[in-house]
Amino acid sequence: MGHFGHAGALSSPLITEVGHILRSRRAVDGDDSTGGQLPVHGSVDLRCAGRMPEPATARAPARTNGGVFSRAEWNAEGGTRRGLEASLKQGTFWRVSPGWFATPDASAAVVEAVRLHGRATCLTALRSQGVWTPPHSGVHVRIAASALGITRTTSSNPRTGEVVLHRASVHQARPLEKHAVDDIGLALECALLCLPERDLVVVADSALQLRLITRSSLTALAAPLAVSAREKLKFVDARSQSGTESIVRLWLQLRGVRVTPQFHVVGVGDVDLLVGDRLVIECDSKEFHSAEWHSRNDRRRDLVLNRLGYRVLRLTYEQVMFQWPRVEATLRALLAEGSHVRGSRRRPGA
Repeated sequence: MGHFGHAGALSSPLITEVGHILRSRRAVDGDDSTGGQLPVHGSVDLRCAGRMPEPATARAPARTNGGVFSRAEWNAEGGTRRGLEASLKQGTFWRVSPGWFATPDASAAVVEAVRLHGRATCLTALRSQGVWTPPHSGVHVRIAASALGITRTTSSNPRTGEVVLHRASVHQARPLEKHAVDDIGLALECALLCLPERDLVVVADSALQLRLITRSSLTALAAPLAVSAREKLKFVDARSQSGTESIVRLWLQLRGVRVTPQFHVVGVGDVDLLVGDRLVIECDSKEFHSAEWHSRNDRRRDLVLNRLGYRVLRLTYEQVMFQWPRVEATLRALLAEGSHVRGSRRRPGA
């Protein structure tokens, strides 16, 4: 069992750490060669970064949007030019590009999007807002429909991976906002146009489970899009607790197998997936199943489930995300032998 808000952040290859940040002269001169920053969810308590000329307003723009903010945001929060220049000299912020600034631990992916004169969108924006996303997703950048000469597909920072440009016709009349990261609605709209069904279901499940958007709002976002985009929402389910769970569930659903997410078993609690009426699949995540206490609790649950007549399959994050052919072969074998169906009509535990 896992949790959307943590698994996505943990698996992200876009979150990189640098040993130090170029301060003072380079920040003032606008040298943006510092590359990867940390982390996507990062916000920094700038009170620890030295003397703050404007402590109340200086922190506000940098708390969101991956630690990247525009001069317009700074001004809107009551910041002054003098205060911004002082913060740059102290190393509290550094200059990404003209009119754009970042904290030392800003997201490398969001920085890359701004350097490309765009905004972080789709998977990059969703990840920055805590949504569970697949690993190795690259940098998704929304650029203006009229933008010319932006064709790069390789990031200037090798640790952030491939650049995916979004310039769909649906966004042609929508200007780039002053924020570095698209809001949840626009990010999901871009995702509907960009992602294959599996990845879309994973991120939509997570966004719903985290209550970042409602099912009705998600449906409304898809309404003006092509049928192929709208159909990706068919199997979206807010009950899933992790991306690995969503992936396994979707594979089963696409094959017509009855599967219930977060099924409650008396004496055990909720299990990730109940396949048919007998096969329990637990999709472990790194952070929730590495500690000794969690491992002991998992074994206890498995014993109770087996005593009640269930068959238990426990899958790790690595298996689902990086060893899928083996997982698929195992699932096919279990289904073929009828492991998900009781030999009698009596349900387990009845």
